Amino acid sequence: MLEVFLFPEQGENLPQQVEKKINVNENYHRLFDESKSDERERQIDDEAEMKMPNYPSTSLLADEKLEQQVDPRRWYALAVILLPILLNSLNTYMIQVALPSIQNSLNASFSDAQLIVTGFSLSLAVALIVSGKLGDIYGRKRLLLIGVSGFTLMAMLGGLTSNPTLLIAIRIVQGLAAALIQPQVLSMMQVNFLPQEKGLVFSVYGALLGFGFAFGLILGGILVHWNGFDLGWRTVFFFNVPFGILVLLCLPILPESRGRRTQSIEWIGTVLIVSGLFLLVYPLSEGQKQGWPLWIWGCLILSLLLLLAFIVVEIRKQKRGGAPLVDLTIFKQRLFRVGMTSVVLIYLSMFSFFFILTYYLQFGLHYDAQATSLAFLPLGSGFFLTSLLSSRIVSRWGVVVLKIGALVTGICCFLFVVLLHIDAIHLLHIRYIVLLLVYGLGLGLVTTPLTRVILGTVPIKDAGTGSGLFNTCMYLANSLGVALISILFSASLRQSLASAVLSDYVRAFSASLTASGGLALAAFVCLCFLRDRQEKLTERQ
Repeated sequence: MLEVFLFPEQGENLPQQVEKKINVNENYHRLFDESKSDERERQIDDEAEMKMPNYPSTSLLADEKLEQQVDPRRWYALAVILLPILLNSLNTYMIQVALPSIQNSLNASFSDAQLIVTGFSLSLAVALIVSGKLGDIYGRKRLLLIGVSGFTLMAMLGGLTSNPTLLIAIRIVQGLAAALIQPQVLSMMQVNFLPQEKGLVFSVYGALLGFGFAFGLILGGILVHWNGFDLGWRTVFFFNVPFGILVLLCLPILPESRGRRTQSIEWIGTVLIVSGLFLLVYPLSEGQKQGWPLWIWGCLILSLLLLLAFIVVEIRKQKRGGAPLVDLTIFKQRLFRVGMTSVVLIYLSMFSFFFILTYYLQFGLHYDAQATSLAFLPLGSGFFLTSLLSSRIVSRWGVVVLKIGALVTGICCFLFVVLLHIDAIHLLHIRYIVLLLVYGLGLGLVTTPLTRVILGTVPIKDAGTGSGLFNTCMYLANSLGVALISILFSASLRQSLASAVLSDYVRAFSASLTASGGLALAAFVCLCFLRDRQEKLTERQ
């Protein structure tokens, strides 16, 4: 266009030049408009394609950006952060098998033995509420270092002590240390891996929990029976020391990470819920030993008042726009309420079954720790097998898999009662082995995928709160399950552990199995109110 004025062709007069300039200008604008139109059409097409599911270019661009952000050593880091989870899982189930030996060696009471289990799980459950926020504030790697160090130190002290009260205190502190570990591991798994990698990562995490359950029960019996250096049950504690040191040596490979924004701890709510839960679980474990005096009932009433005060404080803080310790508005979602009820019921059933089976085998049938671990072997094997496969099975068949798992565990408990009245002695017989294997298969189907299914009912913005509440309720169910089933077991036994005969143990074990089976069937009923998203979509269509 500029050439028309600067370099006019020879022989052209001014009108011809002006007319040519106008024509060129019109052509230029027409071509420019067509170019803009074509570009806009391409942009519209691109946007339409980007809105289509599984659009490759957008996912590739997002993945490229994330690839630049994630640590290339993340798979090595995964092995490191999963080690303390394995350490905690093995410790939990090794103690379960060794508990009667601990009670005999330390001349501890039945309630003391309960507190060795419930003290750990209670302090773990309570501290989980705040430890996730502590990791966001002070650094997840730092909290993981403190947690593993404290866990390892308490394991060493637990192996050295000869006082049951001191061992209970050590286990409480060890539970606090364990609570610092789990939220940091889950947070690091969320932060350090790409979205398409998280399915594999959490599958490995679930399989590791199943392995810790299956192998921990067996390893505990082997270590106690082996009796290395004449240490007996103490080897179960000392086993954790070199394991913990190995984890500490590997921790430097982990990158430090924190939350995006500074958070504060709601200490009033923390004190209320810690006090309330402690005053709820401790009297239940101590009441049968003390003969249920008035102060036990006073503690139980006070615990309910403190828990009610906690709810009031949290709701009031939420209404004022503050940051509560637990966002209780999540319970307004009906599916989450139903899901969490099923979590509590199935874990109450599971942990109570483990506890009473151990005591029946070692006190009623006088099995040693190794024979006890052999009895748990089919149960653990079934649990580990379905833990590995449950993710695929649930992806294909949906929530019905969890319902089947809960129903199977409940039926197995009642079948166990029937078999006890046929043969109460030979628990290593093939029929008991098959029954325990089926029980373990059902248990793996309902417990392992439960986290994903329950949290799948929660909006993304509430995922953190839902995950924290899930883990807290799971460990609280451990404490309450052992405490409550012990009351029923002792009441049905009608004798002390030492003076009771086999018929007393059969009666007490049968009553406890009936309660565990009832809890599992109640969990099945709750799970019937959960529906798959695919079912909802089908109904809408």
